[in-house]
Amino acid sequence: MAVDDENRPPETVTEAEIDAVIYEFKGDPRAAIRALLHDLKMLAEDHAATVSKGYVKGQLWAVRKFG
Repeated sequence: MAVDDENRPPETVTEAEIDAVIYEFKGDPRAAIRALLHDLKMLAEDHAATVSKGYVKGQLWAVRKFG
């Protein structure tokens, strides 16, 4: 049985993963944060580009929660 996104536990980030990102940028935390924010922006733009605005506009009534 598949678990829906609303009930999925949040992903945990380990200290080792954080250290790996900082290491990748030669210990510069500002460069690491800059790169992560850039990647996040690119993912958001890519996601926005994959959604048809016309389709979503016509379907908003179907995703509203009542009650």
